[in-house]
Amino acid sequence: MDKTLEFTTKSPRQIKQGDTETTFTFICKNAGSAVNLTQATNITAKIGNASGYLRSQPITITSLVGLNPGWINLQPMPDLISELPAGNYRLEIWITDQAGTSIYPSDEPLGFTITNNIESESGASITTIAFDDFVEAMNKAASTIDKGDKGDPGEGLNIKGQVTSVSALPTTANEGDGYLVNEELYVYTSGAWKDCGPIQGPQGIQGETGTGISSTTIQYQISNSATTAPTGTWSDNIVATTTVTPYLWTKATLNYTDGTTKDFYLVSQKGDKGDKGDTGTVDNAGLTTAPAFVELKTQVDNSVVGTNLLTGTSYDLQTAPLSQNNTMGGFIHNFSSDELNTLAGNQVITRAFIHNTTTHTVNLVMWTNISGVKVGTDVPAGTDGYSTITSYSAESGNTLGNITIRAYTDNVAINGVQYKKLKLEKGSVATDWCPNPSEILTQSDYAKIQAAIVALGGSLK
Repeated sequence: MDKTLEFTTKSPRQIKQGDTETTFTFICKNAGSAVNLTQATNITAKIGNASGYLRSQPITITSLVGLNPGWINLQPMPDLISELPAGNYRLEIWITDQAGTSIYPSDEPLGFTITNNIESESGASITTIAFDDFVEAMNKAASTIDKGDKGDPGEGLNIKGQVTSVSALPTTANEGDGYLVNEELYVYTSGAWKDCGPIQGPQGIQGETGTGISSTTIQYQISNSATTAPTGTWSDNIVATTTVTPYLWTKATLNYTDGTTKDFYLVSQKGDKGDKGDTGTVDNAGLTTAPAFVELKTQVDNSVVGTNLLTGTSYDLQTAPLSQNNTMGGFIHNFSSDELNTLAGNQVITRAFIHNTTTHTVNLVMWTNISGVKVGTDVPAGTDGYSTITSYSAESGNTLGNITIRAYTDNVAINGVQYKKLKLEKGSVATDWCPNPSEILTQSDYAKIQAAIVALGGSLK
C-alpha cells in the first residue's frame, strides 16, 4: 500500500534561517486513509538534500493530543536547521509501533524550502551606536560649523529624544528641536515638524557568493601499502581484501558548488586469521535429557500439534453400521492392543463430524464396557455438527480390545447416521482433522536433527 505525506492546507511550506517558531503540519496516509498514530512509540522527522541524509528531530507522542487523525506538527529546532544554507530540502517521517517502522512517504520525500533571513543577505555592515552617543555627536558637529556674518540670532539642532511614531511627537517644541521616529529625523521648524529623511547610510556593495558542498562521493580500492594511496581504479562498492593486498582504502570526495573537489582518505587492514579452536565434544547424556530436546522428542512422538492417532479415517462421509443388538449405537472404531497401549495414562480427545438424519439426538461415546459410557457433545436430530469427547483418560487396566467409539442415541437403534473427520489426539484441545502421519509423511524433521547429533559423535533415540 502507498504511504503518503502531505502538508495540510494551512501549513507553511518554507521557513527562514534561524526561525524556531514556524510549525509545519503534515498528514500521514496509508492507501488514501489517515493513519492511526495512537499506538506509535516513536516518531522522528528526518531531513536531507540532493546529496542525502542530513539531520533528524524527534516528535513527542504527547504533541499529537488534540490533532486530527494522522496529523503531525513539526516545529524545527536549531539542532535541525541551524547553519543550513538557503535552498530546497526533503523530509521523511519515521513512525515506529509494535508492528515495526513505517516511513512516510513511500516514494519521493516531501519537499520544503529554507530561505535567507535579512542577516543572510549580503550588504555593508552598519555600525550601531547608542542613541545618547548619536545625539552627542550631532550636537558636537553642529557646534563646529563656521559662523557667518552676524545677523539675527539663529537656532541650532537639538535632538531631544526618540519616539515610535509621528503621532507621538510633542505638539509644541522649540525651534531646532529634533526627534528620531524609528530611522527618520524630524525637526521642529516654523511651528511644525519636518521630516528630514532617514539617518542611515547607503547600501553597501553585494558580497561574493559563498562556496558550499553540493555532493559527496565514497569509493573504495585495495592496496599492498598502508601509507601511499593507490592510483588504480576506484570502485563504488567495497572491495574484498586479499593476502597480497590486505589494505582497504576509502576515498571521500567533497564536491563544492564552485566546481572544485577535495579528497580525504581512510585506510583499514584485513586482520590475521585466528588459531584453530579445539575440537568440540558432545555431552550425549546431558543432551538427550536436556528439557529442549525432551520437549522436541515429545512433540514429534506425541504430536502435540494435533496428530491423528487413528488410521483409516476419512474426509468423506462414512456410514455408522449398527451393533449386533442395535442398542449401543453405530459402530465406528474398535481399538487394537497397540492403540490401547499408546493411550494408557494419557489425556485424549475424540471428535467426529456427525451427519444426523434421525429423529434422535446423536453423540459420540467411548465404551470401556457395557456400563461405562463417556458421552460427547450432542448433535440435535436432523442437523450436522461436531461431537467431541474431552474427558476420557485411558487406563492401562482396561481389558484390551474392550474400548470402542460409537455413534450413540439413547440405547435405541439408529438409521441415517453418518460421520466423517474422525480424529483421536492427545491433549484436551480439539484441532482440525488430518490423516494419520503414517499415511502422508514421515518424521523427517526429527530425523535431520538426529543425523546432526550423530555427526557430532552423539546419539538421540
